[in-house]
Amino acid sequence: MIYAVFRSGVRILAWVILGRRMRIDGMDRMPRRGAVLVVGNHVGTVEPALTGVFIPRRDVFYLAKSELFRNPLLGWLFRMNHAFPVVRHTADRAGLRTALGVLSAGHVLLVYPEGTRSWDGQLIGEVQAGAGFIARRSGAPVVPVASWGSERVIPRGSWMPRRADVELRVGEPFQLPPLGSDGRPLSSREAAAIMMERVIALLPKERRPVGADMLTIGGSSPAA
Repeated sequence: MIYAVFRSGVRILAWVILGRRMRIDGMDRMPRRGAVLVVGNHVGTVEPALTGVFIPRRDVFYLAKSELFRNPLLGWLFRMNHAFPVVRHTADRAGLRTALGVLSAGHVLLVYPEGTRSWDGQLIGEVQAGAGFIARRSGAPVVPVASWGSERVIPRGSWMPRRADVELRVGEPFQLPPLGSDGRPLSSREAAAIMMERVIALLPKERRPVGADMLTIGGSSPAA
């Protein structure tokens, strides 16, 4: 019930605050059943909620940084809304097991491979290998989602939402290849890079990094 109310409330607020300035393209590409790993770029505080509530399924789960769960009341609220903690900058085995359990049960998992949000709307440039580990181990289809503009809805240092142009662009579902470019089994680092490249391809050209060297792979968990 709490999750249903949360979804409805966020959708209503989005339409009231953003109205026609929020555009969603390609959501019909989202699989309606079965396990789905949704990956995206993280450019705003409101972005995970906005993305999740407009996915046409009610079994969307979120990885979230463990710091958000330190307050017991907030932690309870996050859990009631299908979020679970992962410790950033570590190989959080408990968080990864939970993520794999969500996908094994046939649900949707929303992950941001960059591991944290960007305050200026640009890509951070480092992708966490943990996202690739989840994709490889689960075997779930991956759906890339690119977003931009949400960083202006609640800018850094502000708590009040503002009207801004926000766009979500959903790509085609795909499966990771079994082998890497060297002919060996695909590594978690390679998987993370492939997923993020699919996200980058959905962004407007002015928001894409210049040169392949802009994308590096880290080793920590992919928490927002």
